Parts: sequence; structure tokens; C-alpha cells
Amino acid sequence: MKKQAVGLIAMALVVLLSGGARAEDGPGIKVRLGALTTASQAAFTVGVQTGIFKKYGFDVTVLPLATGVQANQALAADQVDWSGGGIESTVIGWATGLPFQAYAMYAKGGDSYGILVRTAANIHGPADLKGKTIAVPQGTAPAEGLSEVMREAGLPANAVRRVNATYGAMGQMLVQGAVDGIVGLEPFLSLTKETMGDQASLLMRLGKYVQGGGFFLITNGWAKAHPDKVQDAVAALWESEQWLRHHQAEAARMQAAFLKVDPRLMEVSFQWLRFDPLVDDFTRTSIRMTSDYLAQEDLIPAKVDAASHLGALDKITAELKRGNAAALLD
Repeated sequence: MKKQAVGLIAMALVVLLSGGARAEDGPGIKVRLGALTTASQAAFTVGVQTGIFKKYGFDVTVLPLATGVQANQALAADQVDWSGGGIESTVIGWATGLPFQAYAMYAKGGDSYGILVRTAANIHGPADLKGKTIAVPQGTAPAEGLSEVMREAGLPANAVRRVNATYGAMGQMLVQGAVDGIVGLEPFLSLTKETMGDQASLLMRLGKYVQGGGFFLITNGWAKAHPDKVQDAVAALWESEQWLRHHQAEAARMQAAFLKVDPRLMEVSFQWLRFDPLVDDFTRTSIRMTSDYLAQEDLIPAKVDAASHLGALDKITAELKRGNAAALLD
């Protein structure tokens, strides 16, 4: 009996020494996370501020980024280890051979994108965009959405004058009358509309045309250095998204503090977003359409095959679903 007890104690020690102890008890693996300053990437903020990433064994430092292009550049230059990237910027990264993989989605929601116009510009429908000056970030979901809206309205690609602008800057351009409309995302759309009152109106949202949200990206270098922690990183994001779904008001306050805006704007933004880590059929279709659009615009050298780039994501998703992480999807 005594020998059996000693054996059980020894086995317990082996479990503890091999990683069975709570990850949050240790210092954690240092991670540089590039997060875009948008409502859609709130799950990253939640993961850090609630201690979820720490629980899974990560010591995360957040580096704010303005655009998906900056996220690609930061990943390629080894300035960040993880990042969030929109579908468009991720497809560009795949097409140009950037050294990262997508492992989950941080959010979905094409209706978080929209077209906001100045009342004085007399734009009452898509056909009225002809001849107008529109601010839109090049190579993004809003840019693709605008192209689809114009195509559906029978307008040629050059029917509007596009002005390349960041999400944060375009609102002020509309306020000052430098452009007739902006194609942007929340919370910037709501913030600009609130500033302008009846001097601006929302022409339409773009969920019919584009997916919105984007992918959780990890560099190949980090994944190679920590092969046993990639699944934990993905599970941590899944749990962060679950926490956000169940605590939206608190998550809105967290993201508002990160963005330095009114929490109410985050609550409005969250209405148009789904914090769901899984890739669905609409996402896969959106990737194909985005690839077609970017190739047509000569923003990528050739179309990409989504299936060949989602292998790591699909594999980890299947593994997590088979394990206890499936409970994180409720």
C-alpha cells in the first residue's frame, strides 16, 4: 500500500513537471501581438485584459496597427509574432508569399462596413455615386464592396473618383467636405455620423458583398519555435471570443478604452459583428471573390487557392472540436 502511494505521488510530480501545472503560474511565453484599431478585433483586447492569454501561458504585449497592410508589414519584418488581418490583406499576404498562416477568425460581419455620404452630395442610391469623390482604403473589404455595388448598379470602375484614406482619417475628410462619401467601418461610421448629424446619411451596409472581420495570423517563425503552443494560442482566442459574446457590455468598455472612444460606439459596432472563430462557407466564397477582385485590380500577381492556405486552420479547428475546446463555441 505504501509503495502504491509513493508511486502515485511520483506520477503526480511527473505531471506537474511536464506542464500539468496551470500555465498562468509561470511567466509565460512573450508574444508581440499586432492589433488593428477597430471594434472587430476586440477579442484580442479581451484576451489580454481578462488574463485569458496568460492562462494559456502567454505574456502578450499589444502593438496597435492602423491597417491590414501594416499588419502584413509587421509580420513580414518580424515586428510582431501574432496579428489580426482582414480577409483582403490576408489574401494579399498569401499571394505575395508572406511567412504567416491563418489559424482562426477573430470576427465576422460585413455589415460593419458601409457607405456614409454627405447630405449635400445628393446621393440617394448606388447610381448616384457616379461622378462623386469617395474616400476608401485601397485593397480592403470596403474597396471591394464599393466595386461590387458599382458593378451591380451598372457603373464602370472609373465612375467614381477614389481617394485612398485610412479608416481613422476619412471621417474628418467627410466632415470637412473634402469628399462626397466614405466607405469605412464601425465605429468610425457611427462616430462620423454622430458628428455630422443630419448633414450625413448611411447609404447602405456591405454585408451582402463582403465578409468582414478577418483572421488570426501567426508567423511561421513563431510557430516553428513554439510548435506545442500554437493550438493553445488558438484555443485562447476561441475562449476570448466566447467571453466577449457573453460579456459584450464589459468588452465594449475594454475596447473603447483601447481605442479611446465612447463605449457606446463599441456597443453599436458589436451589433454588426459576430465573434465566431470558425470559417464558414460564406467566408470561403468571400476569399475566392476577394482573390478575383484583387487580381483584377492588379493588387496581387495571381489568384490564390484558399484551400491550400487554410490547411493549418482546418487542422487545428478539427483538433480543438474533438477536445474540450468545442465547449468554447457556445
